[in-house]
Amino acid sequence: MTAIAVTDTGIGIPAEKFEAVLKRVEFAEKPGIVYVATHKHAETLATELKQRGVDATVYHGGMRAKLRDEIQDRFMSGKALVIVATNAFGMGVDKPDIRFVYHADVSDSLDAYYQEVGRAGRDGKPADAVLFYRPGDVSAQRYKTGTSNVVSADLNALTSALEARPEVASRQDLSRATGLSDRKILNLLHKLSAVGMSEELASGEVRLVKKLPPADVMDAVSKHQSFLKEVRVKRLQQLQQYAETRGCRREYLLRYFGDNYTGPCGNCDRCEASGAVAATD
Repeated sequence: MTAIAVTDTGIGIPAEKFEAVLKRVEFAEKPGIVYVATHKHAETLATELKQRGVDATVYHGGMRAKLRDEIQDRFMSGKALVIVATNAFGMGVDKPDIRFVYHADVSDSLDAYYQEVGRAGRDGKPADAVLFYRPGDVSAQRYKTGTSNVVSADLNALTSALEARPEVASRQDLSRATGLSDRKILNLLHKLSAVGMSEELASGEVRLVKKLPPADVMDAVSKHQSFLKEVRVKRLQQLQQYAETRGCRREYLLRYFGDNYTGPCGNCDRCEASGAVAATD
């Protein structure tokens, strides 16, 4: 378990970091996973890896579901040796012989990071988990995961459209009534549901649970958005502390999850750098 510090060169993917990830993947024992934060990073890394002769494929949420399933099947069956993916890749992935999980970008929390690196070495054989880290990565992820601004006029239009329906409405009905895109309707419905104002039925239709004045609706949604932002910032701070810790990484991770483990583990980069050997009972 390792975190590699790299410096920023002022481009979208820092050149030094980009090269460090590519070389590590190129010469690593395979199969393996490279996690990235954006669709663009996934496409760029996979393209460069292919140019270097690495059998790499891409997986992210912007792809059609059928294509994602095909790519996952290729990786699980061993037909693709490296998959460069966003956090959309993971559910149901239980491939025992994964030899590495690299993070070219930071995850949005330690919980996510721990779950993702846990996919390596399930066959009990040695495997690598490496986080390619620079302090600016946390700021970039904080910006990426920041809560979106809610336009009060859009929210008012949606709640008015729901109030006008005596019972339930489909997203298509709401889109036609408000002039808002289906994607925006879905986003706003998630926000209304989070504050207990609407609910989605098994049919996929939506109904208003309670009515509030427009100003109160906006206030409730804004407060919930602020709460979510605080939670995300705290999670990123915890991940930053892990990346920058001077002690045993295994100890840090396990204590975060409530385990009373005390290092050194003898396997992480911090322990190896200090020459520490694994603690024994």
